[in-house]
Amino acid sequence: MVEPSIVDPSGVKGVELIRPSDVEFGEALEAILGRTPDNVLKPALPYSVIARNNDARAIALLGIRFDMVGRQAKPYSVIHYADMLRHPEKADLKPGAMRFVCAEPLYTDLVLRGEREVNLRGRMNLENLRTVLRIKASLDCVAFDDGQFAGPDSLGAFDRFERERDAEIALIAEVGKPEYAIEMLRRAMEIPVEQARDRALLARRALARRLHGGFEAGGLNEMIARARNYRVRIKLWRY
Repeated sequence: MVEPSIVDPSGVKGVELIRPSDVEFGEALEAILGRTPDNVLKPALPYSVIARNNDARAIALLGIRFDMVGRQAKPYSVIHYADMLRHPEKADLKPGAMRFVCAEPLYTDLVLRGEREVNLRGRMNLENLRTVLRIKASLDCVAFDDGQFAGPDSLGAFDRFERERDAEIALIAEVGKPEYAIEMLRRAMEIPVEQARDRALLARRALARRLHGGFEAGGLNEMIARARNYRVRIKLWRY
């Protein structure tokens, strides 16, 4: 069984990472679960980390990065995001709260939902993880409920969320002009896949489909109501 070779310190004031080899990991996990971990969860623990919020604000975005070296000494990485930026008031990571994060996200979901079984795909993915030569967990990014963003942000989540937010705000403003809103939504829904690789265009297309669904369900009034009630992500900022 491979133990994570490194769990980098978070580097963000108010956010702590607890590694499986730490004495307090077991107590922290039991506090999250409300019980001792069972034989379904135990095999996933070496590929996991616990994030603890020591700040006075809730955490609305958490990004945990896992860097791994595979069987042919080939490095690869994955970042798991927990995004509550549209509803920061509902964020689970309130002051003092903890979150279990596994390199195989189905085990993260297992803990979040309080379940006791994981499906075959999750078990197979965990078996693949057990063949890695090395694994490292680190905090990639975090955003608090007031929008403050911090962390190395290796995949550019800060800029991506900002572009998506701007695209959604622009579309909602256009919907406020009902004389051409339907045609505009149809054009947005038809954005080609190759263009939709731009996350701003993808966000525009997804929201257009949502709002057009409102038009089909209840006409212009329903479409406009959905646009008015739609929650964009909160504005992010850095020092």
